Amino acid sequence: MDEDTQSSDGCESDSTASDSATIHFQRAYDWSVTPPSIAAVSALATVTGIDPTELAAELEITLHEYVDPDALDALVGDQQSEEVTVSFTIDRYRIRFEGDELVVHSQDR
Repeated sequence: MDEDTQSSDGCESDSTASDSATIHFQRAYDWSVTPPSIAAVSALATVTGIDPTELAAELEITLHEYVDPDALDALVGDQQSEEVTVSFTIDRYRIRFEGDELVVHSQDR
């Protein structure tokens, strides 16, 4: 697993995203080791500074309110020869899976 891509303030601008979006988390994963649903929760916890076990209580949301975790794991984790891209929004964060990479952007309101 590669290191997070973050600046000293925890954020890095994304030149490919709109001016109103900021990358807060970017990491490559081996999906055979880390299920995508677990990676999404861990990344969101890292970005928000909330312990993953307290995320649902603190944000008053759960992953399955936005996406089926089993379907996400199957779709992203079972990639064979083709790269799959999946993205969805949780609260004000855009979660994007592209191949072996997970990126979390904030969506300014």
